[in-house]
Amino acid sequence: MKFQKTSKGDALYLNQQIQFHHVFDRLLNRIERADKMIVSSFAVTEAIIRRIIKNRYRIGEINLFLDFTVASRNMPITCFAEANVDALYLLNNHSKTIWVQSATGEQCLAVISNNATNNHRFECGFITGDQELIDIYLNEIEQMKLESVPFNGRQ
Repeated sequence: MKFQKTSKGDALYLNQQIQFHHVFDRLLNRIERADKMIVSSFAVTEAIIRRIIKNRYRIGEINLFLDFTVASRNMPITCFAEANVDALYLLNNHSKTIWVQSATGEQCLAVISNNATNNHRFECGFITGDQELIDIYLNEIEQMKLESVPFNGRQ
């Protein structure tokens, strides 16, 4: 895979080889275990939810942000996702990010063009540990949460 590393330890990619699950795995491998994780995507597939399940022993709390439209068009996958994350939020969302934090406080953020669907297209993104960028991201995620609707398919 073609992740380009920088002198700051960040990674950048622009190619067809790197899919959502590669970025997901890279972040988990970088910190070994995510005490907290946030994933935002326009859409999600069963394969990605199964990857979360497979790695759940390495993930403490996971929150998922998805788009209203896609979630309503595929209710079975939305319910499957909700059953395997700690919280699922729906809103008008087109962002694609993965944030992880270890128990020691180490954080990594991936800002990517990949949906959590593994389309085989040219995608691009970057992974960073830059705390200033991560703080901005976490503030914006809190704003997204305020504008979202928590999903509970079991109601």
